[in-house]
Amino acid sequence: MKIDLESRPSYGMAVVTLDKGDLFIAESGSMVAMGSRMSVKTTFNGTGGGGLFDVLQAAFVGLVRKFLAGETLFVNKFRSFEDGQQLMISPPLSGDVEHLTLQKGQALTVQSCSYLASSHGIKANLIWGGLAMLFSKEGAFFLRCYGEGDLLINCYGAIEKVPVRGRYVVDSGHVVAFEGKLKYKIRKAGGSWKSMLLSGEGLVLEFEGEGTVWLQSRNLSALVRWITPSLPA
Repeated sequence: MKIDLESRPSYGMAVVTLDKGDLFIAESGSMVAMGSRMSVKTTFNGTGGGGLFDVLQAAFVGLVRKFLAGETLFVNKFRSFEDGQQLMISPPLSGDVEHLTLQKGQALTVQSCSYLASSHGIKANLIWGGLAMLFSKEGAFFLRCYGEGDLLINCYGAIEKVPVRGRYVVDSGHVVAFEGKLKYKIRKAGGSWKSMLLSGEGLVLEFEGEGTVWLQSRNLSALVRWITPSLPA
């Protein structure tokens, strides 16, 4: 399997070249084009096998991911029947795509809506982001991605990779992902609720430790607030 990234950072797209038998999983609606010698199977965005209980479990997890984490209800599984088949994947918003290769024992925590696609060896579990995340408008859950293989994440705007040692503060709407020995707490951007409401900064994530944080240069919630007054009543 080979992954090339094109049209970055404004309109990022991943071109995945698959060998015979390769399986690649992508968010519903993210496929731009695919080779003629490939199949696609749509399943719930959750875990599960072939039994009834597994299907119901996958459906439940998929519903949680859609309504609480902001992801799609379904994912598409693409399989290649011969070498050299290409699959083009892009996110719904204009922005960047980042390709990460996870090794055994490595994990990446991804903000809701930033997971785009992955190879078969990657698993993604929902983790609780904290009660305060309910009020940040960015989703109450994160995804913990782990395993061995390729992972694609996307953002709104460009991606900035920041190494962290010590403390680092990021607006909740600009966090894409983070890894390493990083702990975080969610707090007000200013010292008071008045400062939080009037400054326009809202809630922030204060990281502490050593690791890497991926940021997005634009904030989707800020875009929504900017557009809303112009919408017809």
